[in-house]
Amino acid sequence: MENTLDERQEKYLNWLLVPQGYRTPPTQEAYAKAEGVDPATLRRWQKKPHFKSEWEKRVQELQGSPERTQKLLDEIYERALKGDNKAAQLYLQATNRLAPQTVNINHTQSLAEISDKDLEELIAGVARTEQASRLQEMD
Repeated sequence: MENTLDERQEKYLNWLLVPQGYRTPPTQEAYAKAEGVDPATLRRWQKKPHFKSEWEKRVQELQGSPERTQKLLDEIYERALKGDNKAAQLYLQATNRLAPQTVNINHTQSLAEISDKDLEELIAGVARTEQASRLQEMD
């Protein structure tokens, strides 16, 4: 049946879902040889709509896993505590503690009607306001 994976396709998909550095065998060619499947067959499976959609669905489930997210956040948090400023920033952003300020600009012209000079002045004005805000925070 076209909408289900057979046992060999299921096994191959499970192998694909393992991060590359942890796969056994480590390469697609080695996998094909170990399983007695032509590498072209594996590539053909990957292109089949049902295989592809099942693969994407499972990757999405893995990436969105609360366990994985928590593990990653814990690692970033530990690095931040050890003085890694980038990790601290990433942790604060991921936990919505460091959200960028929203800037609303109201104008009566369509964007196509705004000249380059007017646009540059708008951007410069926002930049000045942001800079002044940061200077106030430092005081």
